[in-house]
Amino acid sequence: MGIINLEDIQVGMVLAGDIRERSGRILLAGGSEITEKHLRVFKMWGITEADIKDVEKAAIAANIVARLDPSLFQNVQSQVRDRFCLADMEHPFIEELFRLVTLRQVRHRSRG
Repeated sequence: MGIINLEDIQVGMVLAGDIRERSGRILLAGGSEITEKHLRVFKMWGITEADIKDVEKAAIAANIVARLDPSLFQNVQSQVRDRFCLADMEHPFIEELFRLVTLRQVRHRSRG
């Protein structure tokens, strides 16, 4: 089980825990299989991540990186690392922020 970003969730994955909106109301119960409609509803409610059964965050990250242009990814990663030069890269929050910024920059540059 692993909490992963909404962008990385795919149709057919199964929730390990409930998805709740900000006031606590359940949008989708744990154990449910995710559909395209669920993903649209999550976006409308501002849901950014979900706990998914039988999914490791590291496996999702490796799959995402494998689909990217390797030279562009390395170039962007180097530039982002320069921005984070004074940050504690071993802190879990900083590590995740670095990962997200890098992926966002790669996706942005890939589009145009």
